[in-house]
Amino acid sequence: MPLDRPDTPGRASSPRVSAVIVTYKEVDLTLEAIASLKAQTVPVHEIVVVDNDPEFSAREPLSSAHPDLRLLNADNVGYAPACNLGAALATGEFLFFLNPDAAADPDCLERLLDVAAEHPDAGIVTPQILFPDRARINAGENEIHLTGIAWCGRYEQPPEDAPPRPVLITTGAAMLVRTELYRKLDGYCDDFFLYYEDPDICLRTWLVGSEVWYVPRAIVVHHYSFGTSTKKFFWLERHRLLSLLSTWQPSTLLILAPLLAATELALLLVARREGWLGEKLRAYRSVWEARSWIAARRRKLAAMRARPDAAIIDRFQPRVDSPQIESDVARRAGAVLAVYHRIAVWLVKALASLNRA
Repeated sequence: MPLDRPDTPGRASSPRVSAVIVTYKEVDLTLEAIASLKAQTVPVHEIVVVDNDPEFSAREPLSSAHPDLRLLNADNVGYAPACNLGAALATGEFLFFLNPDAAADPDCLERLLDVAAEHPDAGIVTPQILFPDRARINAGENEIHLTGIAWCGRYEQPPEDAPPRPVLITTGAAMLVRTELYRKLDGYCDDFFLYYEDPDICLRTWLVGSEVWYVPRAIVVHHYSFGTSTKKFFWLERHRLLSLLSTWQPSTLLILAPLLAATELALLLVARREGWLGEKLRAYRSVWEARSWIAARRRKLAAMRARPDAAIIDRFQPRVDSPQIESDVARRAGAVLAVYHRIAVWLVKALASLNRA
């Protein structure tokens, strides 16, 4: 049911935005997230909430507090699949995905839409994500290495005041996506139960010819928690490898092969030391079992490609360097990684030039 809210006085009619929230036993925070959407300075056309709790714990309190919601019950299908279920119901020109433990400042959506209007190639536009104290960055312009290892950019640094800019990857905690692009890409990867859906869709967005933009002056507050269970490493590693193997072109994978092999050896050592070796090995097995899926996904992306790897490879980070990644191995290998990065970038670009000739 569309929300009955007028456009902001003095402002041209805004495109219709369908907000999608996926919740799992986070009723109070979800209510705050919904309230922040209804307080936006531009209207939200509709709010779709997917309750991923098999017990449907959010159904009654959310329906009572917000009878205008479009509420969908799902049986813990995973975050990315639930987002896709919500997006399938949406009727807006834009989709605004908001985590259930996040709240957008009142002018957040307006700022994002302004950037989308000014830059028609911007298929994804995202805000700066702050911790609840509003004094530290949680995410925003996120970073990714050639090996697919990704992390929150400027993590725990003071908030950034800067104009909008294109970035390689960003965060899914709050993400505005053109509905047409989302459907062209088949949305978030339906096979990613948890984690890594945001870098994956950002990379695919660039490769099909669109862009990803980051708007630091649009703010979302996030009650972030990475979790303590080692099970998360299964999903992180599985999805990193699935995305990597299905996204890079064959020639790029060949150039990166020594780096990828060395990274896997290092990760096995780290996993053994930190107690998640079993999850890492499970991820390998799952990736092997998905080899036909990888091949099919590669073919589909190849048919949609508008940019070769050479067009975006400069945007990857030369080192794995983040306070979120506590790895002496990564720090010691930093200089070597940077050298290999330069060589790999040169080779990928040189090969692309030869193919064009």
